[in-house]
Amino acid sequence: MPAELRRQLATIHRLPLKELLPAAWQLRLKNFPPVLGLATPGSKHYDSGDHRNDRRLFVTISLTGAGCRLQCEHCRGELLKSMYPAGAPAELLDLGRQLRDGGCHGVLVSGGADAGGRVPLQPYLKSLAGLKNLGLKVIVHTGLADPVTARGLKNAGVDQVLLDIIGDRETARRVYHLEKGPADYGAALENLLAAGLKVVPHIVAGLNFGRIAGEVEALYQVLSRDCRDLVLVVLTPLPGTPMAGVTPPAPAAVARLLATARLAGSRLNLLLGCSRPAGRHRLRTEFYALRAGVNGIAYPHEGTVARARHLGLQTFFSDLCCSLL
Repeated sequence: MPAELRRQLATIHRLPLKELLPAAWQLRLKNFPPVLGLATPGSKHYDSGDHRNDRRLFVTISLTGAGCRLQCEHCRGELLKSMYPAGAPAELLDLGRQLRDGGCHGVLVSGGADAGGRVPLQPYLKSLAGLKNLGLKVIVHTGLADPVTARGLKNAGVDQVLLDIIGDRETARRVYHLEKGPADYGAALENLLAAGLKVVPHIVAGLNFGRIAGEVEALYQVLSRDCRDLVLVVLTPLPGTPMAGVTPPAPAAVARLLATARLAGSRLNLLLGCSRPAGRHRLRTEFYALRAGVNGIAYPHEGTVARARHLGLQTFFSDLCCSLL
């Protein structure tokens, strides 16, 4: 079975895009209602004229402030700077109360990783349970979680956990500075699933300095397990990082991955996440994503919303994380 699925993914991924996209669209119409979720969480301002997000409703929190031991090539802690810092368990719970009282409905708890690629969650498990007791939706970005942490998150009652899946050892080494391979990410996914958690895996298209390298293997790691959701994001070069000048993968390459995921995962809740390059790249990627049969898109261009409706899809907005669509 594993070899068969790998062959299937490789075969699908090699098909011409003019065959992939119509097949993916038809499969989406067959297996899902004509509805497209549009996520606009509060980490970014969004106002399309059709919808303006309430930035209080969903926020991101870093348990390590802007600090990260790994200093990954695509981030170097830049993504953490826009998050609310909570450097101690009591601080996390106090922040949760303040956010809840200010109208917040949900939080993503993340942070920089340690030398083993793990977000340091163990000291915060009781505080995470406390956030749930406040009535908040709680999503946790785990990194390479071990079984003990996975069980602790389950006992804390978190709503979801997010895990980036890397399908190429060179990418993990070159970008994350980790000596880890696809099997390590698969094992972390198994740990979380075995604990009974709702896991939403993420795959970053072009993570290896803009090249597609291991993304199909990452798809295998997800589809060979009982995962019902998948978020694909696209490498977005950030100023102040070694990847600032990197060319991200072309929209057609992203479309090929999305269509492969749809055709191999016919009932997968497939989402185009919040990170992708701006400008023309963004619009073309979103148009392709529609044709590839996604179920939801984060921060859609207004042109994409219009195109979705033209295709017969009913659209709805949510100011929570796209993984909750």
